[in-house]
Parts: sequence; C-alpha cells; structure tokens
Amino acid sequence: MMINNIWTISQLVSYIKNELTNNMTLKNISIQGEIGNFTNHYSGHWYFTLKDKEALINCAMFKGYNQHCLFIPKNGDKLIVNGSVNVFEKQGQLQLIVTSMKEDGEGNFYIQFEKTKKKLEPLGYFDSKYKKAIPEFPNEIAIITGANTAALQDILTTIANRWPIVKTTEIHALVQGQQAIDSIIAAIKKADQTTADVIILARGGGSIDDLWCFNDENIAKAIFECKKPIITGIGHEIDFTIADLVADFRAPTPTAAASKATPNYKEVLSSVKKLENIIVQTIDNEINRHYQLLDYYDNKLLNYRNVVSYYQIETNNLLKLTAFTLKKKSELYTQNIKNQGKILALSTKSLIKHNDDYLKNSSYLLKKSLDDILQKKKIRLSKSIDLLDSYSPLKTLQRGYVVTSQNNVIVKSIKDIDYLENLETRFVDGIITSKPVKE
Repeated sequence: MMINNIWTISQLVSYIKNELTNNMTLKNISIQGEIGNFTNHYSGHWYFTLKDKEALINCAMFKGYNQHCLFIPKNGDKLIVNGSVNVFEKQGQLQLIVTSMKEDGEGNFYIQFEKTKKKLEPLGYFDSKYKKAIPEFPNEIAIITGANTAALQDILTTIANRWPIVKTTEIHALVQGQQAIDSIIAAIKKADQTTADVIILARGGGSIDDLWCFNDENIAKAIFECKKPIITGIGHEIDFTIADLVADFRAPTPTAAASKATPNYKEVLSSVKKLENIIVQTIDNEINRHYQLLDYYDNKLLNYRNVVSYYQIETNNLLKLTAFTLKKKSELYTQNIKNQGKILALSTKSLIKHNDDYLKNSSYLLKKSLDDILQKKKIRLSKSIDLLDSYSPLKTLQRGYVVTSQNNVIVKSIKDIDYLENLETRFVDGIITSKPVKE
C-alpha cells in the first residue's frame, strides 16, 4: 500500500516487474553477448551473465529449458539466447530468463561438425572396410527412435507393407537435446543385445539444433562398436550427421531406412514364382534327358552282353590251350633239371678232390714258411737282449756305482740339486732317501 506517494521497496520492485512482464517488446527476445560467471547449480538450473563492451545483464536458464540444450556453455563463449526480461524481486535484480541458446556465428555448427569428423576419421569410423552388410531377409528389426513419434509410425507402416512377417522391437529414446546423447547410446547398446538382425536409428526432420545430438562423438563410438549392422534415417534428405557417416548404411529419411531394412514381399513372391517355374522346367528337362540316357545305355548294355558272351567262350578256349602248354613245358623242364643235376654232381665231386689236394699242399708250404720266420726272429731277439743287458744301468750298479735322482730326474751335477727336495740314491739292491745339505 502506498502512503502519501511514498513507495515501499517491494512496491517499487513489484511495479517494475509488472511493467516488464507486460511489455511485449521484452518477451521472447534474442540477445547476443559473451557469457561469464557461469554456474551449473546442483538443482539443475544455470546462472550466468551476458555482457558486451558497454553493459552486463544477469541471466537464469532453468532445468526445464537447459536439458534441451545441445551443449554446456563455458565462460567466454559468445552466444545468442532467447528469453524474456524479468526482475528477481528478492534482490531487486534485472535478469533475463533464458529459454534457449546457441553458439554465435553461422559457421559454428559447420566448424564443430568438421572438427568432430576430423577427430574420428583417423580412427576408421568412416572406413568402408568396417561397414557391416545389411541382411537381405531379416527375421527381426530393432527400431531406435522417439516414442509415439511420426518417424516411428512411418517406419512401422513401411515395414508392415513391405515385409509383414518380420518381428519388430521398439527401443524408445530421446532424440533431441543434451540428455538425448546418453539415451541414444543406451538404446544402441540395448539393441545390440537383442536377437535383431539389423538396427534402425531414426528421427524425423527438424532444425540443425534439433538434430545436433547425432553429431556427438560418443554416439558415433557406440555405432562403430555395435556388433549388429545399423541403418540411420535422420531428418530429411538434405540433413547429414556424424551418425550417418559411421552407420553401415545411411538412408535419407526414416521411411527410406525401413525400406532399406526390408525386402518388398511382393517382389519376393514374384521372384519365387519365377524361380519355381524355372525349377519345374529344369526338372522336366532333366527327367526327359535321363529317360533318353536310360534307353541309350539299355541298348548299349545289350551289346555289351553279347560281346561278353563271345569273350567268355574265347577265354575258356585260351585257358584250356594254356593249361596244356604249361603241362608240356613243365614235363620238359623237369627232365632237363634231372639231367643237369647229374652233370653238376659229377663236376662238384671232381672239384672238391682238386681243392682238397690244393689245400693240403698250401698248408704244408705255409707251415714251413712260418717255422723259418720264427727261427730268424728268435735269433734276432737273443742278440738284442744281450746288447741291452750290456748297456743296462743295473750292470753299472753291480760294479759298485750308484745313481742319484731328484723328482725322478737323474742328478748329473751338484748345480742341479734343489735343496728343498729329497734325493734318492739307487744301489743295486735298494734305494736310500736323503736330505741335501749345503756346506
């Protein structure tokens, strides 16, 4: 209540707030500026300032809005934000309630796209050699898209019209905003654990902001590491994302993705019918060909029977003739062997007598030669013993001489004596050991 035109603080701030909130010019406006003092509050709300060279304004972006943001801003970023001007009454602060934001500059999305693409390309994410083949006749298809969306309905309708016998497994995910990234990654991993033969990752059309989550490198990694083939159908034909580059096949729309994942059953039935006609005709031709072959071989078999009968008769005659011939040859060989045996026996007896006489004569000559040699050797040995005995040291010892040695070496001079070692003096009948002493 105002008294004598004196306002309370709350009245003034409330009035200003009312004026600002009712001013349509300050509703849903776009503001350009540099972010500062950014705080990601534990409540999920964002608080920050936007400034230019001349001024600064406090901003708040509540959780219900920022969860749809494609990125988390940081101090120094240049942004374009949408929102409405308001007043924080408790502190009397003018502030901007932000409902959406994007990075400033028309090329920022393109620059970020190229940056991510350049980072992933050396890792082989886009290499065709890692692309998995799309099955021609799938038994089950996993569909990843938003729940109760037009994209989902288009996919299901297309599949039902083209390949109604296939099983479909729906895996709902957020397909827009910052939280969509984790949701899509979780959905891909879940789909990879199903029995599906192929996965469709799809989203309907939208702005570049709406589709931006599909350019996230973590989603790209999940697609690349997925063991099952993935078909993407994101946005419209003109839209292109990193997810499309990594996928095993990129379709321009969700409907086109469903078409790629399924054969047209009408075309399949038509092909089956054509194949059936070809198979039936082929079988008929083969049956006729085998009937002709059967007649041919039947006639040939009859001819073979006649030939075999002729050769059986000829063979029997030849066997009889061969048996008679062998018998005659056997008798002749037996007689020849007997005659040769008699001749060989006489020759062997004569040869044995001749060899026996030769051995007796050779034995006598050898004995006489050995006796002569042995006698000569005995005479020579006796002479050698007499000579050796004359030179023997023992003869010298018998005459009263002795031999002195040290370490098994004969001492010839007193200079050769080692006074630290014993001497051995050999007599004819023994050895004496003594210690040498210098005088």
